[in-house]
Amino acid sequence: MSESEASLKAALSLLARLPGSRTHESPDIAWLASGRALASLNHVHAVRLAGDDAAIEATIDRAHEAVTEGGRLPATWWIGPTTTPVDLGARLVRRGLREAEPEFGMGIDVAGVPAPTADVEEVGAGNLEEWLGVMGRAYGWSDPCAIEAWTELYRGGLEDPTPPWWHVLVRADGAPVACASLFPAGEVGFVTNVGTVPEARGAGHGTAATRAVLAIARREGFQRATLTASLMGRSVYARIGFREDARLERYVSSGS
Repeated sequence: MSESEASLKAALSLLARLPGSRTHESPDIAWLASGRALASLNHVHAVRLAGDDAAIEATIDRAHEAVTEGGRLPATWWIGPTTTPVDLGARLVRRGLREAEPEFGMGIDVAGVPAPTADVEEVGAGNLEEWLGVMGRAYGWSDPCAIEAWTELYRGGLEDPTPPWWHVLVRADGAPVACASLFPAGEVGFVTNVGTVPEARGAGHGTAATRAVLAIARREGFQRATLTASLMGRSVYARIGFREDARLERYVSSGS
């Protein structure tokens, strides 16, 4: 398993902190079911199925039934370089899933990354609402279910004596404009939730947020950090110093 595949697996496990979530992990498949109608919170990953074709088909059906609650909820299946069977994507398409834009696993040594020069602050109870507001605008949340679910997840982290993750907020002229998070993922830090509000894009605020969480990774003792980048974002992260190690396909079901 590539470094980015392994860290994605570890990072997804943290989403199970959302109240009511269910998880399954075995040597051949892992899944997370949040019970929410959001493909971004229901995942099937680390698929390593082999042997009898009928058994493979049955395992796929059982996993999809569980994570979607019988097809009621949307879900995302992840396919990486070590996924088997190699035709899993075609099997999912036959079940009605659509292929989404791929993500690209990327990694970096955090030691050499310069600290951001922007106005950056770590997020706690006092500024979590601002951070959530930036994230919502950056990702275009319009579904109240999404706003409620992500708010519930990240508010829950404030109750821990040791933070389960770290968030940063970037300001420009005092206004909050960009966000990012770092999840602990085994031996590496996993960078996620990088976003900039629409009116402030193109000014390097997302890069500043990324460098800020990489500085936290260095502070917390991680030597490496990984992320999954979109087609648009991969060149931005490459300029920071990230290098690709995996192409990650995604197949999404719509729910009902």
